[in-house]
Amino acid sequence: RNIDDFGGLAHQMPKLTAGFMIAGLASLGLPGMVNFIGEFTIFVGAFSSFKVIAIIAITGIVFTALYILRALGTMLFGPRNEKWDHLQDLKGVEMVPLLVLSIAIFAGGFFPFTLMDFINNGVGDMVQQIGHLTIGGLL
Repeated sequence: RNIDDFGGLAHQMPKLTAGFMIAGLASLGLPGMVNFIGEFTIFVGAFSSFKVIAIIAITGIVFTALYILRALGTMLFGPRNEKWDHLQDLKGVEMVPLLVLSIAIFAGGFFPFTLMDFINNGVGDMVQQIGHLTIGGLL
């Protein structure tokens, strides 16, 4: 479906809107959300070794941010489309996945090193094994 077909969903579905906003902003890697520490550590490491590749990656993130913000703005806060008036907001048990996702996003953002320790245990050996490889002659 076309994003422009949606619009004004925030007025009739505020709980779902909150979920969309949390997930959308988390995907941008905002501080306090789970994706921030991953993106930050990748760019710090990449920028110190491969400035050109890091700049290209940051440019990609800027375009992604523009797309996500445009999509959220249009779908949730754009002109209302009466075609979607029959939709209802989340109720009761439908809130559980939204709450679990939101808690995970913020817990990972505020306590990232707990998650990083878990990841490092599995990834450290793999990085040592493949550390000598080059990627397409770029590295």
